[in-house]
Amino acid sequence: MNIERVFPKLSPWGPGFERELVDEFIKYTGTNLDIKAYPTHDLAFEALVKGKADIMLATGYNPDLKSTTTPLIKGPVYEQNQAVMLHHILRFELRTPFELCDQEVFVPAHSGLEQTFNNLSEHLACTPTMVRGKNSAHLEPLLRYNNNKTMRFHLVEYGAFKPIRPFLHKLRITDYFGDDLEYRWYMRKDVHGLGHEAEDYWHLITSNGTLDDLKEKYFGFIPEETDFYDLYSLRKDIREKLPLYRNYIIKAAKKYDIDPLLLTAVMYQESHFDPLARSKTGVRGLMQLTTDTAQLLRLTSRLDPKQSIYGGARYIKFLWNKLDSRDVDGWDRWLFALAAYNQGLGHVYDAIEIAKYTSKHPGTWRSLKQVFPLLTRSKYHSKTKHGYTRGYEAVDYVDSIRYYYYIMNGLAILPGLESDYLAPLAGAR
Repeated sequence: MNIERVFPKLSPWGPGFERELVDEFIKYTGTNLDIKAYPTHDLAFEALVKGKADIMLATGYNPDLKSTTTPLIKGPVYEQNQAVMLHHILRFELRTPFELCDQEVFVPAHSGLEQTFNNLSEHLACTPTMVRGKNSAHLEPLLRYNNNKTMRFHLVEYGAFKPIRPFLHKLRITDYFGDDLEYRWYMRKDVHGLGHEAEDYWHLITSNGTLDDLKEKYFGFIPEETDFYDLYSLRKDIREKLPLYRNYIIKAAKKYDIDPLLLTAVMYQESHFDPLARSKTGVRGLMQLTTDTAQLLRLTSRLDPKQSIYGGARYIKFLWNKLDSRDVDGWDRWLFALAAYNQGLGHVYDAIEIAKYTSKHPGTWRSLKQVFPLLTRSKYHSKTKHGYTRGYEAVDYVDSIRYYYYIMNGLAILPGLESDYLAPLAGAR
C-alpha cells in the first residue's frame, strides 16, 4: 500500500520499514525483488491469488483465506494495531459512540477498517454514513481534512496513522475500536521453497534483533502522545528565526559533510535558535558549546552564530570520526555521535563496553538506549573508565533530535509555509 511505512515520503531514515524487511529477505535468499504498489489491499490480495505476485505485505489487512481456493501461506504476525477514531479539534470529540449517529465518517479503502465500521454500526441504534476513500492511503486525505472541519470523524488504522500524526495538528485521537489488525506477509504456497525460507528468515530476524532494530530506527523516537504546542513553537521558530542562520547551516553542513536538517535539529534541541542561550551548566550559544570545546575548536566567541554553527558541526563530525574504530555504521553511528555531543565521547565508549558486558549488540542505538541509563547506577559505572553520567538525559536528548529531524524533513516536503524555509536545507544534502 502507498503508506508511509512502505513508501515513505516524510521519513529520512531509509526506504521504509516494510521495504527494509523485504530487502533483508531478498539478501537472505539471494533472489531479486520486483515490488509493486496497489491502491487497495483487496487488489493486492487479488494479484497474489491470481499469481501476479509471490508475497503480499499485508499491513493491517486480514483476508478471509476461506474465500479462495488458491493455497496460501500466512507469515507470523509481527505487529498489531487497532482502528482509531479521530476528531477535528474545531468540532466536539466523541463523548459516546452514539454521537456517530447521523454523522459522516471518513474511512480509507481498507477492508479491515470497513469491517470495524460495519461492526460498530451494528451496535448503534442508527447508521453512520461511511465516506470511503479512493485508496488505502492515509496521508493525503487526512491532510485535506486537517484543514477542513466539515468532516468531524475519521476512522483510521493506527500503524499507518502514527508516522503522520505529528503533521495533522487538527486531528486528534478520540477513541479506539475493534480488534487488532494484524501485520504479516501472505505468500503463494506453490512457489518452491518460499514458505520454508520465509519461516527461517522470520525466526532469524526476531531472534537476532533485526526486527526490533528496524522498529527502533523508524518509530522508536515518535512519542505516544504528541505535544502539539511544542510542534507549534517549532514551526513558528522555523519561520521567524531559522532564516537568520540558514546560510551558515548550509555552508557548515557542506564543509563537514553533515545533513543540514540534522544539524538544524541539533541546534533547535540545544538552543531553540537562540544565539544567547545559556544552560545551568554554563554551555552557551546556538550549539551550546562548553568552554573547553570552544577552546579545542579555537573559537573566540561561543555567542557568535557563525562560529557556534561551524564549531558545532565540526565537533559532531569529529565525534563521528572517532567512532570509526568502534564498528558502528549508518544511522547508529550518527546517533552515537549525538550522544557523545551531549554526554562526552568517553561515556559513549563506556556504554559500548557495558553493552558487551550485558550481551547486547554494542553497535546499535537500540542497545545503547537500554545501556546508557545503567551508567547512573554504581553497579555499572563503577566498572567504567569515565564513571557516572546522566544516561537517561542522553537517551532523551538523542531521541528528541531524531524527532525534530523527522518533523523538519516532513515539513520540507509537505505543503505549508515551513517548506519555504526548510526545502533549501533539504536540497543542500
